[in-house]
Amino acid sequence: MMDKIEIRHMRVFVKLVKEKNVSKVASETGLTQQAVSGYLKKLREEFKNELFLRQSNGLKPTDFAYELCSRFERVIHEFDNVYETLPFDLASIKKTFTIIANEYAQLSYVPLIVQAAVRSAPNIKFKILDFDQRTHEEMLASGEADILIGFKDFIDDRLNQTLIKEDYYSCIVNAKSRIPDAVQNLSDLSKFPHVAMNNSAFYFSDTVDHFLNQQGVTRNVIATLPCYTFLQSFLSVNDVIAFIPSTMARLGNFRTLKFDANPQSFGVVAAWHRRVAENPLHNWAIETILSIR
Repeated sequence: MMDKIEIRHMRVFVKLVKEKNVSKVASETGLTQQAVSGYLKKLREEFKNELFLRQSNGLKPTDFAYELCSRFERVIHEFDNVYETLPFDLASIKKTFTIIANEYAQLSYVPLIVQAAVRSAPNIKFKILDFDQRTHEEMLASGEADILIGFKDFIDDRLNQTLIKEDYYSCIVNAKSRIPDAVQNLSDLSKFPHVAMNNSAFYFSDTVDHFLNQQGVTRNVIATLPCYTFLQSFLSVNDVIAFIPSTMARLGNFRTLKFDANPQSFGVVAAWHRRVAENPLHNWAIETILSIR
């Protein structure tokens, strides 16, 4: 049993057989010559047959080395295509898929992801965890969570990421509000009461204040809410103006007031640990998320 030989050893050996030069293989693989020689040493310890003959212009593989190279290539091919050869049937997969999501993602993306899954993957269950900037990378690395949706600025750079969209804050009111009838431009927003969101490490509401100040709009904020979840019930009995991310506005009972200018945008990404990068279920999840942006 080859307990000491790994796929990385096989890859280096195949290149050595083809290139017949340690320094060239080191350059192509990004390894040091010492590391390549170390891999070759492990192979020599495992196989008693001679592998290479040293020549003035490099290495000359033996017949045994060519045969071993052929076998290694078959192993590498099977390893690289392992997910392609496994059957993948969404309808039959039974799994709990765990998503880390901040409040924004919980209100704007998670409902649509679950809706899409019910149609094509009825046996997949979802568990939603609140985003924690201190622990999210560790949770994805350990397998405690499968994927994360949140704001790019707060996500660990070690995670793989793909941009879902560049979102921005939209001006909204309750769907039955009378305010839109009296608003022709941004300056008119100063005439009406506003509700604001608590500014914390996971919100960008300060960008709204900066934007309105630039436009000469003074907000009369009659209440500051701790989270977006409270907003819909608040607007149902208070005819006020609020700014929320545009993606969230599509799922609420809101009416959007559109202007030529908007506050600065912010990146929304899906993030995951590299351990699941080639997993077909993970790839399906990414495709699903990107399809609803």
